[in-house]
Amino acid sequence: MPQVEKLKIFLASPSDVPTERHHVKKVIEEINQTVAADKGIVLEVVSSEKAFPSYGKDGQAILNEQIGKMQEYELFIGIMWNRIGTPTPRAKSGTAEEFGRAVKTLIRKGKPQVWFYFREAPVELKIKEELRQRGEALEFKAKFRGKGLFREYKTPANFRDQFRQHLTLWLNQHTAGASQTRTVPKKQSEKIQEVKTTTPNTSSTTSGKTPASKNSTSRSTGTVKNSGDWVMLNDKFFQIKSSATQSDRSIIIQLSPKNMEQVAELKSLHPGEFHNKKQINYADQHDAGIMEVSSVLSESLAGKTSFNITLKPIQRSQNNNFGMEVNLNNYSANEIAKFRIRQILLGEALPKDIGRFFPTTQITDPYNQTVEVTKGIFPELWAKLQRQSRLFLPKAWLWAMYYLKMNQLVEDVLELELGPINNKVMPVRFRGKRRVYSNQEPYMIEVLGNCILSA
Repeated sequence: MPQVEKLKIFLASPSDVPTERHHVKKVIEEINQTVAADKGIVLEVVSSEKAFPSYGKDGQAILNEQIGKMQEYELFIGIMWNRIGTPTPRAKSGTAEEFGRAVKTLIRKGKPQVWFYFREAPVELKIKEELRQRGEALEFKAKFRGKGLFREYKTPANFRDQFRQHLTLWLNQHTAGASQTRTVPKKQSEKIQEVKTTTPNTSSTTSGKTPASKNSTSRSTGTVKNSGDWVMLNDKFFQIKSSATQSDRSIIIQLSPKNMEQVAELKSLHPGEFHNKKQINYADQHDAGIMEVSSVLSESLAGKTSFNITLKPIQRSQNNNFGMEVNLNNYSANEIAKFRIRQILLGEALPKDIGRFFPTTQITDPYNQTVEVTKGIFPELWAKLQRQSRLFLPKAWLWAMYYLKMNQLVEDVLELELGPINNKVMPVRFRGKRRVYSNQEPYMIEVLGNCILSA
């Protein structure tokens, strides 16, 4: 029976944020059933509500004993609004004392991580004690500045959404290997290098296995079989730290831009006013589609900016309603799909009696543009990237995934191998599964050939 790893989370807050405390517990329940379950992890939240009665010491001291050692916890979650809480013999409040214990343990033991959230919302305070509590809370927050990074929010719903996103990203970084979550090594893309070797002699019109290269080590160095740590957002390419798929099929990605141009590109994705959320094209290791940008959160620490972006699907490639499922001029729909895949990947012309029905490859993108691919999709990208093979190959892999999925030519891409590039010739190996109706056996499409990259 597989072992389950338990990660403990401590929740601390005064009494004026009960809704936020409820959201913490509900989000953890949700994560336990989705992302955590996929990773073989269960999250346990501990708070003062779970303490049982006792006698002989002050209330907070009793709570501290029942809480146990802070080093047993992976996360400390603090929430504060207008109250700091009830004073203890050792601190201005129970929350402040618990926070102090967590910080001291973090310094000595390296954990728990300390997250703090402050609600910034107007409220009318009249009683002297309310004003005192508010002043103490503001003083606590002021001392936090310069020593850590905290988050502000306006409503409990805002907090819930932020907390869910932060917890998912943190859990994704804690461990790797879940089926729907990936964490990417920082230098993975640097392993992709251009290789000067003889291109395998494969005809663009034959099918079968690629002849083995005499130097298999060199060949594998200049070949990509996935996109590495790259994703495509709005026709731009970014290296990501992590990606996580939620139960509602939304995707949360975390990335650090490499330059100010990328910072500007990512900021431009921010949803507009009046809920006018932006739609973009998207491709990653497993899928492609038109996505709606739900939120763009950025933070700066030590001069470095990072972004957490949440995307929700509008049109996804899992759609099995293929647009042209008809026989045409004695060609079956599956045969036509294979011709079109060869056109996209290899730049081969369609047979004349088919080509007049497909003068362009139709892609439904956020701008309803029609993209001409009669010469294949790679030569233009090759020219844009200034023929840098090391950067070109993983991006070309994403580019191909997007065109294949958005044209609904295959349901699943089982294999896509590009390279090595030699003399502007790129070998391509593709295998995909096509299933139009659920009661049909899948039809396998294999393509093997060379793409000429010169425009």
